[in-house]
Amino acid sequence: MELKTGSAESTLDDKGRVSIPVRFRGQFQGTLIITRSLDPCVWIMMPDTWERVKKNLSDPTVFTPEALRYYKETLIDLHDEVRLDKVGRIAIPSTFRSYANLTKDCMVISAGDRLSLWDSREFNAHTKSGPKTNDESLNKLGEGGIFGAR
Repeated sequence: MELKTGSAESTLDDKGRVSIPVRFRGQFQGTLIITRSLDPCVWIMMPDTWERVKKNLSDPTVFTPEALRYYKETLIDLHDEVRLDKVGRIAIPSTFRSYANLTKDCMVISAGDRLSLWDSREFNAHTKSGPKTNDESLNKLGEGGIFGAR
């Protein structure tokens, strides 16, 4: 299956569920892993992608001991499992909604093997603000190929 990329607007309902765009649902089935991103959004991914993320975030040859501890405490240990419901929604746990400042209007961005879920206002502010301090870490993760095609 070809992994679809792109973005779409979505809505967080009163019960904390967000609808995953139809064009992405085929590649995000079964048990999914949700965790915080290095940016103020959440990542949703298949378990095999999650295993690559965990391995790379735990690599002492890539990150400093302080960064390793931070990623373990804030990304690896705080993950959760979610599933699409019958109508294609994912219930976003309250800790992740709070971290990403998710309100009603959301952006769902597919990089093929992971979804990034942003509050629309946060995403617009993020894209206008330019590089962040986490860019170096995100680049290192990308160099490690952890988000490569399955």
